Amino acid sequence: MSFNYVVRSVGYSLGSAMGGLVLATGTDAGHLFPNDHAYTTAALVGIAAMAVTALTAAALARHRPPETNPAAAAAGVPSRRPSSR
Repeated sequence: MSFNYVVRSVGYSLGSAMGGLVLATGTDAGHLFPNDHAYTTAALVGIAAMAVTALTAAALARHRPPETNPAAAAAGVPSRRPSSR
């Protein structure tokens, strides 16, 4: 649980920093708010980060061992494995 919390906190921090960086870059001198292109760029950066995260999660999920319940493995309960045809 603590590792999950740390990774999530780092992700929140990086996401906020990246969004702020993109919006600050898109703010013209003398203006209070970023221009429209900065918001579009920030959204595209967020979508790209989400896609990379989803692909990484899908790749890591495939490499998970078939038996994830150690109590069932200790009791001798066979794991359910899909038959290969």
